[in-house]
Amino acid sequence: MKFKTLLSIGVLASAITLTNCAPKPAELAGDAYPVATASGSDYSLDTATSSIVWIGSKVSMKHTGAVKIKSGSLTAKGGAITSGKFVIDMPTMTNTDLEGTWKAKLEGHLKSPDFFDVEKFPEATFEIASVTKSDKGYDVRGNLTIKGITKGISFPSEITFEGETPVSAKGLVSINRQNWGITYPGMPDDLIGDTVQFELNLVTKK
Repeated sequence: MKFKTLLSIGVLASAITLTNCAPKPAELAGDAYPVATASGSDYSLDTATSSIVWIGSKVSMKHTGAVKIKSGSLTAKGGAITSGKFVIDMPTMTNTDLEGTWKAKLEGHLKSPDFFDVEKFPEATFEIASVTKSDKGYDVRGNLTIKGITKGISFPSEITFEGETPVSAKGLVSINRQNWGITYPGMPDDLIGDTVQFELNLVTKK
């Protein structure tokens, strides 16, 4: 049987616990949220320590991996995030649960036109539209662009400040890959799940 697998990615991290409950899927808003004009001071992301872990599954198993953040920043004023954006370096996508030939085959397939078509779309982005305080942390709304398709999503997050300076932000994003044109079904007897998760761990430079 040919090795036809997938992904159902899991976002821009190390293991993250947002709440004691199971992660709530990101709410799909539609085409995009309006983005407010940046206000405050900019804090560049430390791309060496920031991370994204993806988690994907098919009927027979799940796969995990990572993808690097190319660049990004958060803007804050008065101890609140007012805007932000980061760029995901899609050709850096790797698998972490396989080894050798199987690992290489999966990574190659994920980068192919069947999935993320990284040669044509080498970057994905997330831009913050708003961040509001909630009982369990923060609710983030923003626009996720994959394969040139932009959709508005919202998800819970944890943001840590030192004084009025944001030092880290963590979030778990769960999306339906079909909304971003990732439609490869998998093998008839081993279909790929539509749910894709990203675990985000963003760290600003000191």
